[in-house]
Amino acid sequence: MGKIFIIQPDEKSSAPHPLLPPGSDIYSLDSTSCAFTRRALRVFLNSPHPLEILSVPTAYGSGGTILRDHDSSNYLKAVNNIIRQRTKLLVRRVRKQRNLIWPLLASQSPHAWSHERDIEDRGILRKEIMSSV
Repeated sequence: MGKIFIIQPDEKSSAPHPLLPPGSDIYSLDSTSCAFTRRALRVFLNSPHPLEILSVPTAYGSGGTILRDHDSSNYLKAVNNIIRQRTKLLVRRVRKQRNLIWPLLASQSPHAWSHERDIEDRGILRKEIMSSV
């Protein structure tokens, strides 16, 4: 099947999966790599077992877990929420790095090229050449 992506929405939208850490996030599982990942996927998909979910009377109806977990708009909300979280983290990281790098870029390097220093070096070199001749 290839790579499988698992989306865990926030706790307001759906109950957290018992095998995933709390909080919303996206996880990937490469099912082509070994038999261990196939078994892990099987355990993940059967936890809780679908018959356990169907045996609960509140799972049915407009407010039930079956409709909630199979509504495509809930997937869109979960993906958008994860993208929003990741974007905030990325923006914070870039701002922090920019704040660390800017003083380095603004300060003069001791090895920076200077027109005045180049003229002085040429003058010293000319004097040395003239004195050696």
